[in-house]
Amino acid sequence: MKKSLYAVATVMLLFMFVNTANAQYFCFFVDNQSGQAFNELKIRASGTSSFSADLLPSSSIESGKHFWVKTGNDQSANYDVQITKMDGTPLLFTWKGTDGKWYENRQFITVNVKALHTLVIGSDDDGNLTFGVYNDDRFGYGHPCE
Repeated sequence: MKKSLYAVATVMLLFMFVNTANAQYFCFFVDNQSGQAFNELKIRASGTSSFSADLLPSSSIESGKHFWVKTGNDQSANYDVQITKMDGTPLLFTWKGTDGKWYENRQFITVNVKALHTLVIGSDDDGNLTFGVYNDDRFGYGHPCE
């Protein structure tokens, strides 16, 4: 009986160690080129219901500024990013997912943070919000976790 309890405890500890070993933080830059200030930026692992607390380094981020974000220590590579305007309303985004579906007027963007280096929030000539996902340091910001 003691041997089987010991074996069960060992398996449970090994399972927890393997799951913890696979969990890690990811970091990425957010570059505001939208022409408007952001009031809040929150993230959540995709498929979860609650967004984080505000992750902005100050009370707001003006257009032309960038900052870095660090995810939770988990196994999720896909995160939802919600950005709020100064009036408290979330920015709305439309995008085509990797599943081929169109997601319209969403209050968040879903990004794969495993390879993400910089998320650029911009606007087109008509003032519509756009975003770009860059997996390299094309803007010369350095490594986002440093």
